[in-house]
Amino acid sequence: MIDRISWLSVIGKKLWSPRAVFPPSRPLSDRVFTCGGGLYLMTNPKHGDGDPVRAVGWAQSDYWAQRAWESPPFRGELAPPPPQWDRPPSRKFLGRPDDLSFGSVRDFEGAQPGARKATLVNAAYRLTDGAFLYCAINGTDGVTYIYGSNDPKPDQQPVAIEFRLPAH
Repeated sequence: MIDRISWLSVIGKKLWSPRAVFPPSRPLSDRVFTCGGGLYLMTNPKHGDGDPVRAVGWAQSDYWAQRAWESPPFRGELAPPPPQWDRPPSRKFLGRPDDLSFGSVRDFEGAQPGARKATLVNAAYRLTDGAFLYCAINGTDGVTYIYGSNDPKPDQQPVAIEFRLPAH
């Protein structure tokens, strides 16, 4: 698992930094790279050379990283394998509570200044067959929490968390 110092160093890098400035990684798909230990990089080649990174994330497995962040949307099987990595990193160093249950995150993020309650929780489906992919809470400060159920229970834990990189 990536430690606190490593998380601070990766989520503080500038938006569209080349993938080479992050920990070593290997591709899972054209836009999703794994650094191991649950750390993932999301890129967008339309923003330059060197696999420019738009976000970093934690996922409980390569499967969930692909299901949550592939573009075009995930085309694989929908039965998830067992978790590959430990629990997500603590967010206390970001001034957020450690409880990542759906109910706790929904309540915390909904109470933040600037939270848009109408779009706080959403779901993603495949257009090709209508299959459910994930439910997400779009938090403040560029943090998105991804849950693997289309009807998450209050105590359900996330399968992935995305940290969008800052523009400056």
